[in-house]
Amino acid sequence: MLTDGGKYRKITPRECFNVQGYPRDFVLPEQSNTRLYKQGGNSVVVPVIKRIAEQIAKVI
Repeated sequence: MLTDGGKYRKITPRECFNVQGYPRDFVLPEQSNTRLYKQGGNSVVVPVIKRIAEQIAKVI
């Protein structure tokens, strides 16, 4: 949760996808916020996976 003027608020679906590594210009599908939150939560953070893969490649 974020604070907005001292009050707590949920992050928006757009903010959720941005935190997950999606670019700001990524077009969200026309779905309910509930479905978008689920989709965002089920995705992986691509920059993190890339860094993990690079470290694994160094070890191998």
